Amino acid sequence: MPTYHFTFHAYRAWRADNPRGYVKRGEGVVPPNPVEAASWGRQAKRDAVLFNNMIQSILIRGAKDICDRRQWILEGVGTDLTHLHLVISWDGFLPCDEVLAKLKNVLSYLLGKWSGKRGKRWFGRYGDWKVVNDADHLEYLVGTYFPDHRGLCWRGGQGLPEIPTGIL
Repeated sequence: MPTYHFTFHAYRAWRADNPRGYVKRGEGVVPPNPVEAASWGRQAKRDAVLFNNMIQSILIRGAKDICDRRQWILEGVGTDLTHLHLVISWDGFLPCDEVLAKLKNVLSYLLGKWSGKRGKRWFGRYGDWKVVNDADHLEYLVGTYFPDHRGLCWRGGQGLPEIPTGIL
């Protein structure tokens, strides 16, 4: 059963001038770049998004609902103001980019439904996925890495956060 760790960033939440650097597609983490940050700011058409507590709750409940409907297994979730981590398993062949696209699409829909801002851009353009190598790697992610984040976290078997009715 394939198991993958997905990461989604909030729209415009991690700027190129971040003191810790930023991720440049194809290059990994690179040093801060104020010129690049200014360019991104000029090109942006919408305000930055941060994942507050309610948004984090909706992301967790929404991801669980998406997985349950598709007979995928949501192993765990870690959240932060600026990003979301999910570990998901499934049977059979399913390309990771299709899973990522479905998650972003449905989670965006749910956030739009909750906020009344349909069509709002909630996530950065790209997401990322990595293979979860084995049971120890999975346990590290859901037992250590996700709980170390500043936001809500969830792992299989725990109760889910409350969200307003009518969103799912």
